[in-house]
Amino acid sequence: MSYDNAFDGSALVRFAARVFAWHYDQQLLDGVTIEPGSALAMHVARLTSDRHRHELAETLDLAVQRAEADPMFYASRIPTHLGAVMSAVDQIEEIRLRLKGPRPVRAHGVARLRMLLADGVGPFYVPGRRGLADALRAVLADL
Repeated sequence: MSYDNAFDGSALVRFAARVFAWHYDQQLLDGVTIEPGSALAMHVARLTSDRHRHELAETLDLAVQRAEADPMFYASRIPTHLGAVMSAVDQIEEIRLRLKGPRPVRAHGVARLRMLLADGVGPFYVPGRRGLADALRAVLADL
């Protein structure tokens, strides 16, 4: 089933699935039951679509490229943490290949990756107690 014709949800359901994507990511991680026809079901269909998977793989590529590039004086984005990203290149590449590959992925793992990428104070951006490589291994386990 592709995202484009996952179901004929109402405009409100499609809108909610997009606008509250962060909320539905968290619901997936919390183990909420997915009701057919719900905004969460629409969100799951989008997360596992080829298009979304490829977009996330490209985002990971950009994270590595930015970490390898010379630091900029000013950028509108939160800079990735060079050491964290470079120490997790193997895990990033493994996730990237998994996302671009033909095998299906679990929405739970995609949601975990999206939340990791969106967390501006998380291990992609700030070194902390839990390293990026460990967080990415958890993503791989969930994919």
